[in-house]
Amino acid sequence: MKRVTAALLAMVVAMVSLQGCYGKMALTKKVYQVNGQVSDKFLRSLVTWAFIIVPVYQISALVDFVVFNTIEFWSGHNPVAQGEKDFQYSENGDTFKVHAQKSGDMLRYTFNRYHGDTYLDTLTIDWNVKSGNSVALLRQGNNATQFQAMKVNGSVQVTSSEPGTFGPGRQMAALYQ
Repeated sequence: MKRVTAALLAMVVAMVSLQGCYGKMALTKKVYQVNGQVSDKFLRSLVTWAFIIVPVYQISALVDFVVFNTIEFWSGHNPVAQGEKDFQYSENGDTFKVHAQKSGDMLRYTFNRYHGDTYLDTLTIDWNVKSGNSVALLRQGNNATQFQAMKVNGSVQVTSSEPGTFGPGRQMAALYQ
């Protein structure tokens, strides 16, 4: 009888303390994104089955619901989702999948560009909000070009690791003053 009473009391306490605790389910979404990044549809299906058989989705959903969403309910912030956002937009037949992440004074934006289903390139921008300086890396196939933007005497100067990016012999360009 004590076990039944204890179980009922635990359920009542959980129902009261977790009331309205739906939350972002950020951990489960991240697991789903890992599965979604598998490009081959047959392999992605196999990964989905593996994540169901080895209860990856179930465990992530349980941890989300019991731990992270409860923290989000009481504090207003989900520690897994904090500072991250994914979105996409399309323009002129190109689709840009964007991942934005904030950590302290640093913001990182990752843009993956596709034309239809064909991957074209990735641009990653690391921006220090406090200093205003940023570093960008453009990857196109096996080529990578790094850009750096720095505030210098009231203007912004941009340098590139690729010679001739800004014209013959110019490695710096003042963008605005």
